[in-house]
Amino acid sequence: MTFEPGHNSASLPFFEPKRYRWLVVFLMWLGQLVYYFIYSSVAVLGPVLKGELGLNNTEFGILCGAIGVGTTVVQIPGGLWCDRLGIRIVLTLAFILITICSFTFSLSGTFAFAGFILLFLGIAVGCSQIAAAKAIIDWFPFSGRATAMGIKQTGGNAGGVAGGVAGSLALPFLLGLYDWRLLFKSMSALALMFALFFCFFYRDAGKMSNDLSDRPLWLREALLSLKQTQFLLVTMAGVFLIGAQFSFSSYLVLYLNQSLHYSLEISGIILALSFAVGAIARVGWGLSSDYIFKSRKTTLVFIVAFGAGAFFALGLLTPSTPVWLLYLFSIYLGITVMGWIGIWMILVGELSQGKATGLGMGLSFFFANLGMLLGPPFFGFLTDFFHSFFLSWVFLALCMTIASFLLLYSERTSARMFLVKG
Repeated sequence: MTFEPGHNSASLPFFEPKRYRWLVVFLMWLGQLVYYFIYSSVAVLGPVLKGELGLNNTEFGILCGAIGVGTTVVQIPGGLWCDRLGIRIVLTLAFILITICSFTFSLSGTFAFAGFILLFLGIAVGCSQIAAAKAIIDWFPFSGRATAMGIKQTGGNAGGVAGGVAGSLALPFLLGLYDWRLLFKSMSALALMFALFFCFFYRDAGKMSNDLSDRPLWLREALLSLKQTQFLLVTMAGVFLIGAQFSFSSYLVLYLNQSLHYSLEISGIILALSFAVGAIARVGWGLSSDYIFKSRKTTLVFIVAFGAGAFFALGLLTPSTPVWLLYLFSIYLGITVMGWIGIWMILVGELSQGKATGLGMGLSFFFANLGMLLGPPFFGFLTDFFHSFFLSWVFLALCMTIASFLLLYSERTSARMFLVKG
């Protein structure tokens, strides 16, 4: 559901439509920063939570995984809700749920209770993700859309950096004065403030129909996406890309520390630098897609192909690799491995545009998120089985290579369809 110039413009708070688009980007960026800050704080507080709740490493891993499970299972219904109710209602309610979950998590006393709450936190985060992506699709034309998505995606990087800074600097000081439970109560207040701020300023790009009589039509329209070869190939590519990215972010520090014997401080800086560069790269790739390549697939294939080389080179590093070269290499990883997500999300949205855009995106995001659940465990299995990280990095290079071929084939399919129609 795209915005028509002049439509409902009187309801826009303080801004005319073209300028208001960029307020939408700011709102989505701010929302992503808030929920990533809360999400990353769970990991940052790991040692404290393990002691308070009596958890072992496996149980703590399950707690973190519960958020990912919630995020995955809600993608399809979340997309449908966005189509039916509108972004404003869905994202406001999602942040109210984040508020409730953050506050309730501060009351946790057992592993089961904490896991149950984090599952619902993941559901709220998943709804927020798809609502924010659909908002960018709705408000922006082709030119500028990828740039806007790239800027929005940097909010996650900023939230992760905020969580890391809080963990290394602020949290030890605050924990000495207060309790971790008060910190989560404070974050719940932050989420509630954003929900109110968002609800006041955001307006949907078009009118939403709440008539349920045409629901079968909407579902049929969305399911038709699964019959489109391009949509299926891009979605399959997303499975490999997300699996590779999450494996990289999960195991890079462990690889540098245990296999190459760099300190935890240097290993952590390498990962943080790749995240920071990735944030900048997402904006840069968005600009390239909008104004240079003027093609989502061409831009994405370019990124992914170089990402495959980055993973293969990562497996060739040795303990004698100089630190300065590692820093340069982390920039390369940030540009490629961490820089592709915004372009892929825009491509999925454009392939599923129509009355059921949100549901189509939800279907693609659901299947692609399976890579997040399957990639890191398989990476770890390869490492344990072969007692080496090399083949694990080759596996990720292979994932990126397969993704690039899927995207290239989808480009050929698109061109063939164009010739047939012509």
